[in-house]
Amino acid sequence: MNRLNKPVITKETIKAMEDMSFFIHAKIFDDLLIVAQKETNCFVLKTSEGLIVIDAIWPSKKAFEAIVNAIKFIGWDPNTIKKLVLTHGHVDHTGCGKWFIDKYHVPTYLSKIDDIFWEEHPAKPDRPETWKDYKIDVYVKDGDTITLGNKTIYVYGTPGHTPGGLSYIFPVEEDGKLHMAALWGGTTPPWAKNEVKEYIKSLDYFISEAMSKKVDVALSNHTSIDNGLERITYSKVRMDYMPNIYIIGQDGFKNYCQVFKTLSYDALERL
Repeated sequence: MNRLNKPVITKETIKAMEDMSFFIHAKIFDDLLIVAQKETNCFVLKTSEGLIVIDAIWPSKKAFEAIVNAIKFIGWDPNTIKKLVLTHGHVDHTGCGKWFIDKYHVPTYLSKIDDIFWEEHPAKPDRPETWKDYKIDVYVKDGDTITLGNKTIYVYGTPGHTPGGLSYIFPVEEDGKLHMAALWGGTTPPWAKNEVKEYIKSLDYFISEAMSKKVDVALSNHTSIDNGLERITYSKVRMDYMPNIYIIGQDGFKNYCQVFKTLSYDALERL
């Protein structure tokens, strides 16, 4: 079968990051919820002591309300949200964090480098409504961990997409069985040759760490990268006898990461 070896990313893809007309969610593990609009998504991880939100889509109250409503819909309590963890300092991931802070008084987590980057190099410099609008409480870096209750998120410094981008590995469960999930934080390669090389170096490092942690679950914070909307739609109606398509095995995770290398090599050829 003739299949694409890389996602198609167009101007419409970028535009869709701001479209708040559509949201979808699914409980993809017993303790992990995904909430998405057309292009960007976030995750909510349930622990024994509350919820951790990972990334915050776009700076829109509609996005905030969609995340909260999804949490309620699956029977979790948004009043137990205890942390907001960010992958990097782009507006489509720092997103609606200020509403989480105002409503639930959550501490925020990001690298110091990307906190500065977020403020000094806004992705939309001509649009003040997208500029940095809340502070980071806890700076995390490569080798750190973020723990709440029975869950520990392992932190990896993966610069390239942004100067201080982070990626995460954490445990998830389905039917009492433990799996290790990996979220590559900076989805697409940057636009300068040296930064693309750094991106590839970070990716190789993260793949190596993922193999040592026996990662068998691939997560993406952009739906165009992993057929995300289709995967979420499938997960919403998955029957008990049907497989969890987020569980792809260790070899599957390495193959999944090949898409980022393909995008990187294409970028190098253009630069």
